[in-house]
Amino acid sequence: MKIAIIGASGYIGLNLIGQLLKNNNEDVLVAVSKHASSIPLSNNRLEKVDCDILASKDIAPILEGCDVVYYLIHMMAQDKMDFVKAEELSAQNFVQASKAAHVKRIIYLGGLGDDKEHLSRHLASRHHTGEILRLGTAEVIELRASMVIGDGSISYDIIKSLVHKLPILTIPKWSKTMTQPIGLSDALDYLTAAKTVQIEHSEIVEIGGPEQMSYRDLMERYAKWEHKKAIFIYLPIIPIGISAWWLNLFTPKKHAKVGRVMVESLVNPMVVTTNRATQLFPQIKPKLLEDVFV
Repeated sequence: MKIAIIGASGYIGLNLIGQLLKNNNEDVLVAVSKHASSIPLSNNRLEKVDCDILASKDIAPILEGCDVVYYLIHMMAQDKMDFVKAEELSAQNFVQASKAAHVKRIIYLGGLGDDKEHLSRHLASRHHTGEILRLGTAEVIELRASMVIGDGSISYDIIKSLVHKLPILTIPKWSKTMTQPIGLSDALDYLTAAKTVQIEHSEIVEIGGPEQMSYRDLMERYAKWEHKKAIFIYLPIIPIGISAWWLNLFTPKKHAKVGRVMVESLVNPMVVTTNRATQLFPQIKPKLLEDVFV
């Protein structure tokens, strides 16, 4: 089996490379943009190629001979066009290329959220990407997750930065929104198990940790885990736009641009609503929150 990762230079992609090389003996091809951060090529089973996902001619040759492809693209950090349009175009280009290359299975990591609600542009685009991928000829496993808890995760780093840098947190209405974070190691277990799990057709699988909680609960538990005294003052009148502005002041600069887009999703509950993950992956037992904090 030959595996490809499209969008391998992102947080999940970089960690997935190590997981795949550690746990099997298959060849792994990683496709990244020419301007992406470097990927260490310390393994003879790892091959790196440059790829512009917005240029369809770049993609098809890369996928030749690949059985399973991980699609880990988001376009929130690019400046070429509106990120929603860019993600749509990227997915369309990828589907055409995967058809031509006869890819058997696509594994995509999207976001939780109820399609019946008014989703943020970020979450709506994540779900729309999954819809486009399912228009192709390959089986698609769309894993939908909320915040991934791990060092380098943008959403988790935002929570950490706010707790560390603001002894008094004036938390807005979205602090009561429910979420179901998942540890990085558990997310990687689902991603790696998805390449061989038996399915009859494309699947949307919601994954998360064992606990649902509000964002306020999450911040309070992180502060307690860090033995840090934090005072939380609930101010429901703070608009979501002000929360986005905070990111410029109190979060890592490398995260601020993407974070400003993601913060709009904090008004959408992101919790697991089905037991399909347990049915398909009974061997995976997601860890409690304090066991995955870093």
